[in-house]
Amino acid sequence: MIREMKFALVLYTENDSSKARELKDHLQGRLRSIAKLRNIKDVLVQKQKLKDKLPRSDCVVLIVSSQASSLIQNKRTEIEDGFETFDGKLFYKEFTENKDLLERLIIVFVGERTKNDWIPADFDEKRIFDLVGEKIREGNPILDHLLYRMKQILLKDE
Repeated sequence: MIREMKFALVLYTENDSSKARELKDHLQGRLRSIAKLRNIKDVLVQKQKLKDKLPRSDCVVLIVSSQASSLIQNKRTEIEDGFETFDGKLFYKEFTENKDLLERLIIVFVGERTKNDWIPADFDEKRIFDLVGEKIREGNPILDHLLYRMKQILLKDE
């Protein structure tokens, strides 16, 4: 039986793009037989709408920093070169109203986590990862645990 390739969406602000792309590339390398990872720009390049792709994603990795948290809490949008590169209003709405999507969400902090950072109500702490100061490389136990959680979500229905 041929199984359909799963789809994981990695969401991050332009400010966090360097570490986020490094993380996305690492995860894609480890998950290549299970899922295709895309970011917001990948969705836009394919002339698709983020508001359509987000709820249909098999897994969502939200990279949170103080900027990303502020954009979500204030329901604001980051625009780069005329394109919406981070839609805080959409993310707030989807992650507070769509309980099914919330079950497929993983949160990764790349900046210092504070009590003011946005995390959905009643979110499972086991799906929150702190990569502040961490190197993205093989053998990092935090990355191994992140991969384990992603596989749990991606392979849930198989």
